[in-house]
Amino acid sequence: MPNKNKLSIYLIKENLINIEDIFDKPNELAILDTLPDESKVYYKASDIHEPSWMKDFFLKNNNNLHQANSRVVLLKTLNIDDESRIFALTFGYARFLFKPNVLEEQFGLRIILNTIKQNEIRKISKTSVGTNQKQSDEQLPKNSDISEFGFDINRDLMKNISGKSEDEIFENSMLTGGDIFSLTVSRDITNIDEFLIYCYKRYKETTYQENFSWIDNIKFIRDKKLIEQLNVNLINEIKNKNFNQVWMAVPEVVAWEDIKDFVICGDNRHHYADIEIEKVIESLRNELMSIEQLQNKIIKAISSKDDTQSIYEWRAYDCIVAEITFNGNEYCLSNGKWYKIDIDFVDTINQQYNSIELNQDIFLDYCHKDEDAYNSALSMSLPKAIMLHKYKVPIGGGQGNNIEPCDVLYGNKMIHIKHNGGSSMLSHLFNQALVSSQMWLDSESRNILKGKLSIDGKQDIIPPNFAANNYEIVIAIINKFVEERPKIPFFSKVSLCFAVRNIKQYGYKISLKNVKNVK
Repeated sequence: MPNKNKLSIYLIKENLINIEDIFDKPNELAILDTLPDESKVYYKASDIHEPSWMKDFFLKNNNNLHQANSRVVLLKTLNIDDESRIFALTFGYARFLFKPNVLEEQFGLRIILNTIKQNEIRKISKTSVGTNQKQSDEQLPKNSDISEFGFDINRDLMKNISGKSEDEIFENSMLTGGDIFSLTVSRDITNIDEFLIYCYKRYKETTYQENFSWIDNIKFIRDKKLIEQLNVNLINEIKNKNFNQVWMAVPEVVAWEDIKDFVICGDNRHHYADIEIEKVIESLRNELMSIEQLQNKIIKAISSKDDTQSIYEWRAYDCIVAEITFNGNEYCLSNGKWYKIDIDFVDTINQQYNSIELNQDIFLDYCHKDEDAYNSALSMSLPKAIMLHKYKVPIGGGQGNNIEPCDVLYGNKMIHIKHNGGSSMLSHLFNQALVSSQMWLDSESRNILKGKLSIDGKQDIIPPNFAANNYEIVIAIINKFVEERPKIPFFSKVSLCFAVRNIKQYGYKISLKNVKNVK
């Protein structure tokens, strides 16, 4: 019986058959072996060097310690049910040899969701698409259901998953996959073909729809023509400065303690605390006309240890987050990939959003210096209203862990106000309203707030017996749009509907207010 081997399997996209189409730098590769079926094993020579930490930390050299980056790829072309597909088995650090966008997205993810049961998940990696791009890896000590991971099927995009398999071909092993499919089985070069064929058939199945149908709410787009059309729309949105629909964010989970700041190539004199799309556009030598300008523009994260070194580098295009409406469909750009939002999912979210009650109170138009100034003016314009956003309530025992009770308290209405600055900023507003609603239910938090209010003689606004059903939470959005119901990006609607459902469960009433920006 063959030894057990850990396999890392990718599926090459259709119609890519030449190594020049598949590998980033094919001239740097050599052929390690040619198999009887003409399949080739490619490799890049190992870079053998002394570990950097030997000199940097121990302040010495040691010729006895070396590390190497081995990179080997086996490309296997197989005919499966009248299809010809190429599989790539990687060893070492070979993942980085491929060109962008040549690997079939969700190949491993689909195999696993078609294989495991709903309660056999051990670990997930997810991205909150379209909001603040929060990325996280979560694992549990035992096989669990997706609901135990705090996975929001309406907002989270699953990138990777690990789960226990009961499939005999997979040898009841732990499966891990996203674009990659990884597992440890008793397979080697002599019997890999039938195994790859089985993997592909698993990938093509649709049994995942029984327990994981929500995965289709957000789909990868593979149509090159459609992607080109979306990129044209993206350029137009940027040129029109529609930054409610287009913004930028770090495209992966990073070690923030290792980052000092960011540099945009072509603007090396300036360092920035965050990645801002306006600064990236300003750094272009010529007027923005094509998507290639953003794909060629590099953004570097500078090391906090050595400000002459970058520890992360990304294409500007990969940092863009965008929400585009095109031909009646909703699309999202995230991590350099376009996604289509399922039309039924769009309809469901729009119905939920349109069902949120609108607040009928008369609010001032916004023509103020900033939100603080507006909050102050609004509190003076509404009878007996009190500005509360300066009264922070600490939680968790740490400095900086503070909650705003609300921006303005108007009778029994807790008003939260923020600009329509795109999904990231609005997500913060909705989460603030949700966390605040929880704070008011906690007697200890109310006592802390009451103590702070007593300094200004305002402690009587907090009743001795607080009941959520006596209060209304108002989410007010400062908007350049004049519609009575705020016009916000699609994923902002998703975030708001999530917050509204949870706030209502606590017993509060909730309403939505559009504040006209006339500044």
